[in-house]
Amino acid sequence: MTAEPVLAVSGSNLTGDVPFSCALSIGGRIVETASPAGERGDLATLVAAVCAREGLRSADVRRVRIDVGPGSYTGLRVAITFVRSLLHFGGVVVEAIDSLAMLADTAPLQLSGARRIRPVLDARRERLHSAAFRRTAGGVLAVDELPRAVPVAEIVASTKAGDLFVVPANLPVDLQRALSPAGVETAIARGVTAARLFSPGLAFERCTAAQLEPRYLMASYAE
Repeated sequence: MTAEPVLAVSGSNLTGDVPFSCALSIGGRIVETASPAGERGDLATLVAAVCAREGLRSADVRRVRIDVGPGSYTGLRVAITFVRSLLHFGGVVVEAIDSLAMLADTAPLQLSGARRIRPVLDARRERLHSAAFRRTAGGVLAVDELPRAVPVAEIVASTKAGDLFVVPANLPVDLQRALSPAGVETAIARGVTAARLFSPGLAFERCTAAQLEPRYLMASYAE
């Protein structure tokens, strides 16, 4: 965490907990707010509220972090459009990361270690989004296999001894069972919100408005 205020926003809703969430890193603390239970909420209102709580205006924030998917179609579209507006009108620095890395980062260090971490999300049409990561000596996630959407059977066939799957709690039960061949461990991820974007285990890329593109669950980027 840094001394300057840094805003994190997320609309991917990876674990099905909240449609939108935002968090603020300020003065060595992280404060967070999210959509009310059972409501979609308004991301701009959430951001204004968390900034006001800390005596800031939205214009006081010069750095923003966001996960760009895969994830909720509507949530990603709204969150990315919001951050693009900040880029256009406010000249902020934007740091982005793939949502699968965010999911992988939930794997407990005592489970992951030097193992290959494989987060998965339901891509519909009997496929899963998947990627593979390994933790460096410093604990930061490094890409071992790029994200892609493939049939469940292909993911199971490519499983290696020691792999650790990270599965969102809202993944359908039949898919969770399909990812449980003998000798493979699964970690269940819950409550993944914008606060996760301040994890020291994530490596971000700075991006422009043109580079800030959503990766939808059923989009062709992962084919």
